[in-house]
Amino acid sequence: MRLTASYVPIFVARIGSGASAFLVAKLASGGELEAGVVLAAYPFLEALGALVAGRWADTLGRKKTLVLGYLVRSVAMILLALTFYAWKSPWFEALLNGVIGFTTAFILTASLAMATDLTEVKNRGVGMGGFEFVNLGSYGVGYLVGSALYTALHGPAAYLALALFTAVATPLFAAFLPETRPVAPAEGRFLLSVLPPSAVVLLPVWFALTTIIGLGIFAPRVLRVGDAGGGLAQHVVGRLGESLVVGVLFIGALAVLGAGAVFFGRLADRWGRVKTFRLGLVGGLLALVVLNAALHLGLGPVEAVALTGPLLFLTSAIGPSILALIGDEANIMYRGTVMGIYSVVLGLGIGV
Repeated sequence: MRLTASYVPIFVARIGSGASAFLVAKLASGGELEAGVVLAAYPFLEALGALVAGRWADTLGRKKTLVLGYLVRSVAMILLALTFYAWKSPWFEALLNGVIGFTTAFILTASLAMATDLTEVKNRGVGMGGFEFVNLGSYGVGYLVGSALYTALHGPAAYLALALFTAVATPLFAAFLPETRPVAPAEGRFLLSVLPPSAVVLLPVWFALTTIIGLGIFAPRVLRVGDAGGGLAQHVVGRLGESLVVGVLFIGALAVLGAGAVFFGRLADRWGRVKTFRLGLVGGLLALVVLNAALHLGLGPVEAVALTGPLLFLTSAIGPSILALIGDEANIMYRGTVMGIYSVVLGLGIGV
């Protein structure tokens, strides 16, 4: 029950993150380059924030770090909504979106440290798989929520509604979160000084996987599903609208990855972390090959994603197996710092 409760902050935060990603892609001022800068500010600053958040989660505690991240994030989201209304400046939008990303790392890192505290070697794989499922699944739900808000409200009002939801949701769970930090270290340490060596060699593959998610985030700005797809895709776009269809596609892909994370997390507990990781690596490489071949053969995005679905499922083995391996080998006093690597890899991969 305590493990499940530790997932709640991520569920709320990532719904906001997913919706924000869609809406910022639509509402960002300027052309494609400026919009790309505004969007990239979030993941790059999230990666930077994880370096601070991990140290604070170890020294100040998981709960204080998480709540602080939520409070500052809510303020920044409200300010960004007002900026979309009154001051259309790509650079100020990038600054605020970066602050949102920076503080999201506090939520993500502290929650992941909590999940690591509440699991043991025998069940850490499935625990990390559950974390991945909630993280990716709620991000996908948020992406769909963002597309629905944009379809219904058309403009900055959609982002303001999202910002208010995030601000209201914060106190609803914060009071019930337990502090799980086993023991506070005498001083903070830098991430690379405490990261288990066996995990370092696996990080480039994990990074490559997150770049694919980054491409999906930018899709609302450039993707034209109705134009690229066949008759069925055009019919669906005509009924639901292109924004909502892109949201459905994105949540579908993340749902596959999230569901696979739970399955392969359990497999990592029984079969081994490294073997499960290798299985995900093979699936990821094949998914890229099949996706590129499908698009080059003239298939639309809907058909290409559907064809690649089973291989995306295999790819989901990468995240929980790496997280479980890192959690197993991390120094108990520096779990927060070590688990900050999740936001670092995720942020850099999506930003790139």
